[in-house]
Amino acid sequence: MPRKTAFLYTDAFLTYDLGGKHPLQQRRLQLVDRKLASLGAFDAITRLAPTPVDESLLGRVHTAEYLEVVQRASTPGHGLDLSRFGLGPGDTPAFPGMWDASRLYAGGSVDAAKCTLSGEFGIAFNVAGGLHHAHPWKAYGFCVFNDLALAITTFLDAGLERVMYVDIDVHHGDGVQVCHWDDPRVLTLSLHESGRWLFPGTGGVEETGGENAPGSAINVPYAPYSGDAVWWHGFEQVVPEAFARFAPQALVLQLGADAHFADPLAHLQVTSRTWMRAVEALLTLGKDIPIVVTGGGGYNIATVERLWTLVALTCAGLPCPENLHDTETPARDAEQQRTAQAYLDGQLAALRGALRW
Repeated sequence: MPRKTAFLYTDAFLTYDLGGKHPLQQRRLQLVDRKLASLGAFDAITRLAPTPVDESLLGRVHTAEYLEVVQRASTPGHGLDLSRFGLGPGDTPAFPGMWDASRLYAGGSVDAAKCTLSGEFGIAFNVAGGLHHAHPWKAYGFCVFNDLALAITTFLDAGLERVMYVDIDVHHGDGVQVCHWDDPRVLTLSLHESGRWLFPGTGGVEETGGENAPGSAINVPYAPYSGDAVWWHGFEQVVPEAFARFAPQALVLQLGADAHFADPLAHLQVTSRTWMRAVEALLTLGKDIPIVVTGGGGYNIATVERLWTLVALTCAGLPCPENLHDTETPARDAEQQRTAQAYLDGQLAALRGALRW
């Protein structure tokens, strides 16, 4: 049955601007919004303007020192040494207005959690969210504030006892894992290209949670060039069982589009249909609980537009135009796929051992 869905968006999301030559281009968010409007989707989906996250909540996830640095570094002539805080030069350069722009995208995910907690919406999609690399004390991997950890904290503050986070971005959801490493109320589950080959270099199966929360982190790493069959096998072998064992009261999803074969920054070969099969499975698993959906990575802008439009339509139970799916698929080397499957089989066996499943 379709669930009432909110879509968090404002053109002010484009003020999170890391530079014209940076891989993260926020006009991709605007394209999703415009595509949904052109399809008449907002007759069924409620479009909401996000509000900036409250500073007191930011302080629950990020250190006071880091927040002060972000605020000061958002104005020209700050004179700060930012290297210790991950703020450029490099992946995450400081920029004018960074404080306000970051509070806005993070606030979108907090608003999404509040929307679903109120019971007004079953699902809320913050298309600008999903910045999963930010750590409590530093920016990292294009991410200043960890909106996902903020959404999870919002659920916990409301009295929920079990919140599950699932991340299908091609990069490991390291920041969310770090933020909730020692909290048994939060299960973080990330499916990603192995850190052996890809940033951020973490997300091994041995990373299973802190001393006070054993088994609260689950990682499924893939070898480069893993195609649909391999990727889906990892998903179906782990995600439904983890959900059943943990029995979450809310679900937070990071749906980075960069596992897609056309993404320029990674090496997996997943097609739109298999990726959406996973999205549909997650929405089905969480059909009776609040769901926060976020975007995340995705550096082929045309692919991002298509995939996140499909996500929004699917959340609301609306028909998905066939032309939003891939019109071609990558040529795959059979031996490469056998190697990828063998790698995954080894990782799954090690994971089950580490979790004592």
